[in-house]
Amino acid sequence: MSFSVIVGASSVGTATANLLASTGEQVKLVTRRGTGPVHPLIERVAADATDPERLTAISQGASAIYCCASPANDRWPTDWPPLFEAMMTAAERTGAVLASYSNLYGYGQVNGAMTPRLSRRTPNSGSVLISGARRCGAIRRDG
Repeated sequence: MSFSVIVGASSVGTATANLLASTGEQVKLVTRRGTGPVHPLIERVAADATDPERLTAISQGASAIYCCASPANDRWPTDWPPLFEAMMTAAERTGAVLASYSNLYGYGQVNGAMTPRLSRRTPNSGSVLISGARRCGAIRRDG
């Protein structure tokens, strides 16, 4: 039976784990301390998600890896690159889909409608990671 791996028990990670479990899907929720919601279908795993070998081992057989980590904003330049690299490596090695959510910080103050043609105004760690992933062909936009 396939399962999903969720990296991070942020509000999004916790909600995603609970939603998937409520539909009968097994979940491995990876956090540094093995914390997260208690549910019979959620296995809480204590691991360093920046370790690609460990994350790959945890993700063997997974259909998807959900990036729900939420480093503090002032730590993005140091925390995001190894974290995202480990998740991309685990997804590539296991064949799992890597799904990630984002925010709108990179657009800065916007006066008017936000459309797909609106370009980012402020470079940040997220835009650097996305551009790097696009260069290596690892990003697919669905919907």
